[in-house]
Amino acid sequence: MERLTRILSMLAAADATTMAADDLLAEIPYGGTNVMNQRDQLRRDISHLESLGWQITNVAGEGEMSRYRLTAVDNRLRVEFTPAQRAQLLRAASAASLAELVDDLGAETTAADGDLQVLAEREGTSLSLVQRGVAGHCLLRFAYRDKPRVVHPHALHARAGGWYLTANEDGALEAKTFVVSRMADVRIDAPGTAVVPERAARPDLDPISWLMDPPVDVTVRTTDEHRRHVENLLGTPSSAQVAGDEVVLTIPVTHRRAFRRRLYELGSRVVVSGPDDVRDEIRHELMAVVAGEAP
Repeated sequence: MERLTRILSMLAAADATTMAADDLLAEIPYGGTNVMNQRDQLRRDISHLESLGWQITNVAGEGEMSRYRLTAVDNRLRVEFTPAQRAQLLRAASAASLAELVDDLGAETTAADGDLQVLAEREGTSLSLVQRGVAGHCLLRFAYRDKPRVVHPHALHARAGGWYLTANEDGALEAKTFVVSRMADVRIDAPGTAVVPERAARPDLDPISWLMDPPVDVTVRTTDEHRRHVENLLGTPSSAQVAGDEVVLTIPVTHRRAFRRRLYELGSRVVVSGPDDVRDEIRHELMAVVAGEAP
């Protein structure tokens, strides 16, 4: 168990997107001195982690030393559904272009089906165009979260969760982070049409901190018992007031959808006091769920 935990920890903390087998073996103790036997033991441990739902891919070419990449996904779906059930869910998720659900279910480890390759092919095309746009300092145009975007690209960054683009939307001063796999209908303008800063912004990989909406201060109430959990999920408050066991936090919100998702995860441990437009959004979304409508 200690070895499995260390493998996951090293793959997750790697600065690059992959880690060579021998680099893992240098830090993780395996019995014996025979390198080939140790590599076999490592492969068995990787296979065991995959059976538990972790997405670990060997990206090395044939005849090359194994290089492993850990992709950050919610592995509960892989464990709780049978392969046949996952295949059916993947068909529906692919048809609806639900990239997050496809990642979590793991198309590459589910029985092959032509219908499930559509999303992967589209992602590859998008990434290629984005790479060309970044290299040529081209304006990028694409649909993201059902909204047309025109951005000045800074740089591409590879992390465990995939490829991320940092860019300024046309006319905006602050950089944003975009997940390449969620882009649709990507187009690029002529080389040199984008304004590129001298120093590219680095991506913040916590979606709740992304600048997706106009900033708004949201006031929430919780208890001292749950305060730490609330702050971990909703972000660092700009102010806090304590009255007995009750804690009132002011949370700067720039990504309302991510904020609402985290809020629902907290459940009754937190209450939103204001502003009214944020409370109305939450109320309407919950009423749509109760009515069986897509929020």
